[in-house]
Amino acid sequence: MSVPLSTIKTALKIDYSDDDTELTRLREVASMVVERRTQLKLQPGTEALYLADWTDTMIPVVPFTSITHVRYYNTANVLTTMTATDYWLDQSDGPSPVIRFKAYPSIYEGTTIIVTYTAGYSSIPDPLVHCIIALVGAYYNNPEAVQAVGLSTVPLSVEFILDHWSTNSRIR
Repeated sequence: MSVPLSTIKTALKIDYSDDDTELTRLREVASMVVERRTQLKLQPGTEALYLADWTDTMIPVVPFTSITHVRYYNTANVLTTMTATDYWLDQSDGPSPVIRFKAYPSIYEGTTIIVTYTAGYSSIPDPLVHCIIALVGAYYNNPEAVQAVGLSTVPLSVEFILDHWSTNSRIR
């Protein structure tokens, strides 16, 4: 779920609908900026991770929800689903879990192992909502990179929150 347009308009004190299309576009841009800077997935959804072999691998998308299935092509080139007892999640080292395998079945040459999982926020945390609103406001009020009068930068609170919420942050 993205930040509702009504929330953005209330925060920016916009009470008309003339610019709804533009605000919606700016909301999507701001959401992509937040996702890229923090490496967090704001919308819940299904992701796929492709592995060349049975190597313990970190799930790259945060917040992680669950593994749907692990599939591979066996030596007869038949798509096979690995039983859940043949792998486990190690969540002891940070926000990203590591998938570890107990079994190492042979795979068909040239194919990959496909780990399908769900990740993303069911409800975007308030600090990230604030960032999206602030970015939409900055983009809306400063549509060009250069203006003769009134150019302002992105609020420092946005930088602080994005740095703090980043999966690479030392203060997280």
